[in-house]
Amino acid sequence: MGMPSVGVFAVVRNQADEVLCVKLNYGSGNWTLPGGHLDEKESPVEGVQREIFEETGYKAKVVNFVGVYSAPEKDDIVLLFRAEILQEGKFLPNKEIVQIGFFPVDSLPKAMHPWNRERIKDAFTHMESSLRVFERAGNG
Repeated sequence: MGMPSVGVFAVVRNQADEVLCVKLNYGSGNWTLPGGHLDEKESPVEGVQREIFEETGYKAKVVNFVGVYSAPEKDDIVLLFRAEILQEGKFLPNKEIVQIGFFPVDSLPKAMHPWNRERIKDAFTHMESSLRVFERAGNG
């Protein structure tokens, strides 16, 4: 068994408290949260901000941490963050994401995995958690 892979995802909310979701262009074709796997030597915060930008065109900043998720049948863990929009983007459909949209938490798209509904609910209900980012030692 190698190391479990780490997935990083974010609940990004707009002024109307709607959640930014992305529709996959492969597999299930479901709606999900922006995110993906970390690159080598990338921190979870850097990684999720990069994924949000790559998938949606939106620049966002992580504001805090929601929780850690794992499923016994999958060799991975998921870190879920809360992020806010710094700059609206221009979305272009691509091989990964066919569409993006903002949805109120009580009317999320039907084509969404139950796990993602739960994660979104967590981001709206469990407000307190700690996120500590240690700066790299030295100057680079």
